[in-house]
Amino acid sequence: MIPLVDTFISSLDPWLIYVVVGALTLGESAAFLSLIFPGEVALVAAAALGLTAGIDPYVLGGVATVGALAGGLIGYAIGRRYGQRLMEWDPISRRLGDRMTQLHPLLTGPEAGPLVAVARFNQITRAIVPALAGMAGMGRVRFAVSNAVGALVWASVFTAIGFYAAEWWHSTSQLVHIVMAVLLAVALTTWWVFRRRRTSTAGETRS
Repeated sequence: MIPLVDTFISSLDPWLIYVVVGALTLGESAAFLSLIFPGEVALVAAAALGLTAGIDPYVLGGVATVGALAGGLIGYAIGRRYGQRLMEWDPISRRLGDRMTQLHPLLTGPEAGPLVAVARFNQITRAIVPALAGMAGMGRVRFAVSNAVGALVWASVFTAIGFYAAEWWHSTSQLVHIVMAVLLAVALTTWWVFRRRRTSTAGETRS
């Protein structure tokens, strides 16, 4: 890693990173933030900084777990109180109406618990499933347990990915860093172009 970047990262206050990760993981389900910025990106990045910035992986994973758990509970409470209005809200219904219609019946059956837990691993479903579960009348205890399991596993997995990736990165040569940076730039550019084309095609279809 470039020494200048290492110096900058090491100057960051670990508690600032904990607060940012906690806020993002909470906001994903409580305020639909995962539709804009997926929390696992911030979590993996924060974990990857651990070797340089002095971030404790257990504290980071705990913060992410609590944030995700609290965000899910808030989303559930919003769904119980404002569920129908939420589904009819234009910015949500226009983009996610079909997905919400498909998921809603599943949250009233025996598969509701596993669905809540697994939904944590998808950018879209972790934003809307807690609210849909509240709207569908899923039991509070059942939702809380499923939400907790999903939050704990999700936070543990992505924290571990970040730290192991950082260890690998620090053990490789500068040439590997350059190649990886180029591949990442190509991947991000390809993703951006594909997303622009898909958005343009969807706009033309609606018109």
